[in-house]
Amino acid sequence: MRTLIPKLKRLVSIPGSLREVRHGLQPFVHSPQFLTLPLRLMLERISGPVRGALCCPSNLTIVLVHNYPDMPLTEMSLRYVGIDNYVVLQPPVSRVFLNTHKLSTLVHWLDSGGCLTEYVLYLDARDVFVRNDPSIAVQLLQRLQCDLLFSTEPESYFYECMPAVKAWTDDVANAMEAPRRYLNAGVFVGRKTFFLEVLKAALGYVAGDDLSHRQLVAEIRSGTLRDRLPRFPFGCGSDQAILRFLHPQYFPRMQLDYGSRLAWRNLPDGGRI
Repeated sequence: MRTLIPKLKRLVSIPGSLREVRHGLQPFVHSPQFLTLPLRLMLERISGPVRGALCCPSNLTIVLVHNYPDMPLTEMSLRYVGIDNYVVLQPPVSRVFLNTHKLSTLVHWLDSGGCLTEYVLYLDARDVFVRNDPSIAVQLLQRLQCDLLFSTEPESYFYECMPAVKAWTDDVANAMEAPRRYLNAGVFVGRKTFFLEVLKAALGYVAGDDLSHRQLVAEIRSGTLRDRLPRFPFGCGSDQAILRFLHPQYFPRMQLDYGSRLAWRNLPDGGRI
């Protein structure tokens, strides 16, 4: 029942969410309720208006990290809209995939000189729809005069383990007269050198026995995450939690897209973890 109710909430929210998406200009849609229906149906509804009409600008590299045997949704969406010059990185083979594997894989790629463009755009591989021109991401970065820009969400998971960071994050939003939204690591764009600097710092919080996503969700639901990890975010296994922790250290070069202009993401009340 605990997992069934959120799924039902997500399902019934889809018509209203689609109306919001159609009226938005965001280049990406990254919101889990759309995964409750067949992906090809949602691909047509969300990416259909720009089918075969988009391209990746020459100063930007789009990168995904995954080891799925079949093409995941984000790749399908990129190809659907006409973009096939993206990069797929394969994380280390392990029994359990950890979200922090993305960090080490991206750092290795950037350190090796694999990226030849000034800007890098990361997209989660399994749940991002392309909706508009990717060059909008670079334009937003330039307009905000920052070097790394993350998409946002209303969910504030993990901050119970770092209340000082939560207070700081809310103060920044209040000072900008912006809604209280929080870093989401599923869509982000940055200048290559600073992108690498921040991800290298994030690796300092990766442990040999990081929590799996399943373990992390269980700890969040039981309210025991802070007791389980007294050195949080060290060992949490979540790239998103680590990047939330690092945000104050790298502000203002690292910023959040409070206006949700980079990616549309809104889960219904009761449709979260």
